[in-house]
Amino acid sequence: MKKSIIYKFLPFLILFIFISGCSPVMAWTVSPVRFEIEGEKGKEYTFTFAVLNESQLHQKRFEINVDDWIIDKNNNFLRKAFNPGVTNKYSASQWIKVTPQQFAVGPGETKNIRFTVSVPENIPLNGEYSTGLFVGEKNIEKPIKGEKIVHIKQDTYIGVVVYVKFGQGKQDVVLKDLKIDTKPLENGFNKVIVTPAYESRGNIHSRAEIFVKAEPVGQFETGNIKAEPTELIPGDRSSQIKKFPGGELVVLRESELMYPVELPEPFKSGSEWKFTVSADFGKNSPVLVGTKKFRIPVAKIENKTQDTQSQKTKK
Repeated sequence: MKKSIIYKFLPFLILFIFISGCSPVMAWTVSPVRFEIEGEKGKEYTFTFAVLNESQLHQKRFEINVDDWIIDKNNNFLRKAFNPGVTNKYSASQWIKVTPQQFAVGPGETKNIRFTVSVPENIPLNGEYSTGLFVGEKNIEKPIKGEKIVHIKQDTYIGVVVYVKFGQGKQDVVLKDLKIDTKPLENGFNKVIVTPAYESRGNIHSRAEIFVKAEPVGQFETGNIKAEPTELIPGDRSSQIKKFPGGELVVLRESELMYPVELPEPFKSGSEWKFTVSADFGKNSPVLVGTKKFRIPVAKIENKTQDTQSQKTKK
């Protein structure tokens, strides 16, 4: 059965959901889904989050697993349980104890879950360490005919993200590259994908809101015809500027990330634009801005008549 990861970033919240196959609609939630802890070596800290069963009809059973995770350079969320090659150099998984690990929640009820962070005294480097507490719903399947064993499978997970920081946190992110790609559409237009690449050189994770601005550049030529950059409002360039929100990204400690933004509006073939990508990492870091001029390619139209005649000749 094919498994996929769905992840969603929200302001001040990060929600990781794992779905296996065709799961029923989730009728439960976890809150909060992120803890950012400023700790001291050798100390112990206890926190609580809640699991709410939103179903008014059925009891739900859950199990919690502590596991490493990363966001790779292609912006994929990878959990170690399903990707054995995943390694987190700054893992806090061994520091966590959850109580209880298995439990049931009645219809419309809430269960408070405690977890304890026991910080070792011999941590070699300051900065941020991380792990995930994955709450999994346990669905009971009826035994196969002839068997007496009741099968329990976990279909859906919500991850509670835990960051533990020691000493002075350093947020240092740089824009390494800015790429622009296109996909041809019908009627002489293209879909544009703007992909900035970031590198974190700091010792904590960094979160940013992304915005993309597209401005027409001069005139462009298509064959022997000169035209305005867009046909929206000829002569009024300010009205032709396009602005798009790109969502929220997270760059982990000492990692790289490419963040593709597929712009929702098509761009005319042959037109030239200046694309500006802004990443606002908050008050502790300056807004990173990258710009690039790009001419939208003209898609090659194959001459089907000539191709047909050529094929007949070959026959």
